Amino acid sequence: MQITPALAYEAQRQDADSWNKIILHKDGTFYHAYEWSAWLIKTVVCTEAFQKQRGDSKLLSAPRYKTKNNEYVLIGFPVESLSKFIPEYTSVREMEGGDALEICIELNLTGDETFEQIEAEFVKWKKAQPEVKKAGSKKEGDVVQKHTGLFQIIAEIVAYPLEKRTQEENTEFISYLKEKAAELL
Repeated sequence: MQITPALAYEAQRQDADSWNKIILHKDGTFYHAYEWSAWLIKTVVCTEAFQKQRGDSKLLSAPRYKTKNNEYVLIGFPVESLSKFIPEYTSVREMEGGDALEICIELNLTGDETFEQIEAEFVKWKKAQPEVKKAGSKKEGDVVQKHTGLFQIIAEIVAYPLEKRTQEENTEFISYLKEKAAELL
């Protein structure tokens, strides 16, 4: 699935029946979760506390990407790791076209929550995610990802939707990675 339709789908969460649905988009041998779906994974089913308790050596990252037309959070992990990152769910179904899964999870809501309240929690979480700094961008206020090192670079490569980007965006991403790698030397 192209990123624009994926982001449009994620924006349609006003109906309470959609609040607990994680949409995973298959991209080769990886699943990608965007926006609300990424938020559900990181705050409900695979929290940092859960990963630390389980003894994971590498925590699932959720970088925030800014492009000319969009700003979005993206999580990526290998298809074979689905049960590791979404260990509990109430149902799962393959979506039309076969390149995405819809996974329903338990949210434990009281029933009094409004969309505006839940959306405010999502927006707060999204703004707290580390922004991927574009190569060559020296604007004041740019946030450099807090996590450094080889494993973070690898995680960014794995999560990056290469096939869904333009040649210019891919070149910019590679330049960014070169800068990050040079910082490690």
